[in-house]
Amino acid sequence: MRGCPRALSVRRRLQAVTGIGSHGQYNHMAALKQHETDAILTAISADRFKTYLIASGYDQERALQLYLWNARLGEAFHVPIQAVEVGLRNSINLALSNVYTPNWWECKNLYDLLDEERKADLSTVLKRIRNRNQELYTGQVVAGLSFGFWVGILDGRYNPPIWGGQLRTAFPFFPSSRGRKSLHSRVRDVATLRNRISHHEPLIGRDSLTDFSNLMTLLEWICPAKVIWIKPHCRVPQIVRERP
Repeated sequence: MRGCPRALSVRRRLQAVTGIGSHGQYNHMAALKQHETDAILTAISADRFKTYLIASGYDQERALQLYLWNARLGEAFHVPIQAVEVGLRNSINLALSNVYTPNWWECKNLYDLLDEERKADLSTVLKRIRNRNQELYTGQVVAGLSFGFWVGILDGRYNPPIWGGQLRTAFPFFPSSRGRKSLHSRVRDVATLRNRISHHEPLIGRDSLTDFSNLMTLLEWICPAKVIWIKPHCRVPQIVRERP
């Protein structure tokens, strides 16, 4: 299907600006027409773009470069965050299964222990699975629960009922010098970063190399072999170095 000449022209300029379809760097900016720049800024919104303007010293072109860099950085964080989230929920699932049976999600003793937010999260997932006429089993429940559910289960409320006897079983590589509070704090930090990225918030004011290092440390506490496997595919340090 052929595009109109004007649409193709805009697309080529945007490719040059964004690096889409190429490996172009942020300083290889094509000249957008003013009405195109105005349209882009309107789509971003003045409030959202203000952070990038301030960071760029009110240089509009550099602010646009920073905006794109921020998007690429968020994209790069997806791989390590995904690795941590999947590993974390499987480790906590092991602990819950050991304490409450593999079908812990239907255990009244656990449900009575849960705080209201965790109860609501679990109820929503169970209802969603039933409404879709899907098979109700632990793997389906684990996959459907939010990251916030797993973060919350590490709270002190669940110690000692769960973590009094399961911390080292669920996290065998967790340093013996550290306790549940340390693990919970690190996981909450990851949740904060994850939520910022999910809501497309600026990362330009964060120490992203420290964020990445903390993710790798947490993943090492969960599964050192996964760090060896995942780390070569993580582009966060590279993207950080490319900051305009």
